[in-house]
Amino acid sequence: MAEPTSALTFQDLIITVARKAGTAYYGAGGDEAAQAPTDTFDLAEAKTFVNDGIRMLISDAPPDGWRWARPVASVDMWPDVAVDATVTATGVYTTVTTITATEATFYPSMEGKTIIVTGVGSYTIVSYTSSTVITIAGDNAFAGKTFSIANDGAYTLPQTFGGQYRGDIQYAAETGVSVSPTWTAESYIRALRAESTVQTDTPYLFAVRKMSLARRWELVVYPEASGLETVEFPYDLHFDELSGLTDMHPAGYAFDEAVKAACLAVWERDGDDVIAGLNDYYQNKALPNAFKINARSAPQRLGYCGNPSRSNRTLRNFRNFQNRPTVTYDTP
Repeated sequence: MAEPTSALTFQDLIITVARKAGTAYYGAGGDEAAQAPTDTFDLAEAKTFVNDGIRMLISDAPPDGWRWARPVASVDMWPDVAVDATVTATGVYTTVTTITATEATFYPSMEGKTIIVTGVGSYTIVSYTSSTVITIAGDNAFAGKTFSIANDGAYTLPQTFGGQYRGDIQYAAETGVSVSPTWTAESYIRALRAESTVQTDTPYLFAVRKMSLARRWELVVYPEASGLETVEFPYDLHFDELSGLTDMHPAGYAFDEAVKAACLAVWERDGDDVIAGLNDYYQNKALPNAFKINARSAPQRLGYCGNPSRSNRTLRNFRNFQNRPTVTYDTP
């Protein structure tokens, strides 16, 4: 879907900063429209100012946070993987190796987990490319090998997950799951696991915890998933810096003016070594206006905020406010 033609791209923001810094390129004869710097150092500086400006805007969020910085995660919870499919190492073998499976087997939430290649060894999954392609750590070469990936009740969250969830967790549409998922403490799930052997079923308790991988988090569930299920929840966005000239900043079109002002304010602070008019405009004009835009994107009605009475209980909120009883019955 195309953005509005006036939406600012990474290139537009680079040119805006470069014009102010005096490093924009105007053609060999100096008679063309402003373009991104051609000098390697000047271009790198402009890119840094832009990305730092976006980072500053994210940091300067209102008390309840930016609403645009709350994407919804979709996390696949998969059972143990032990299939008749085989994997083959392909591509250039360097510090990571690309492997391809003969069947659709892989999920994004497998990043950081261990794949065991039969008769070859165990490897950490570095990145997910598609349902049949992943990369693994190390310089490897093999072909036609079966494999397995163990489910440990913890599923890797998107790289952009910032460490906090921002709302309720729900099963994805049309999954037909009847349990009511609930957030809980990660320590409580560990305690439940310590009390018995491994339990597999449809998960109904969820928590997040930090992984050993740098800046990566995982979704911990109880019980462990017995089949493939998908859950969704909003979370705080980790900023994935812009790199391609056609990239768009994460805030969206309505915040273009605030993003541009933040980038220029960072250039003034870090590139010109002063805090003056550009920072004043950002702090006292662009940022307050961004707060107003953010507030207008909130729901117009919050809905009923109290516990349901007997007269207005529905099947949906009955599940949310009642413990699941143990059902017993007599055999006729």
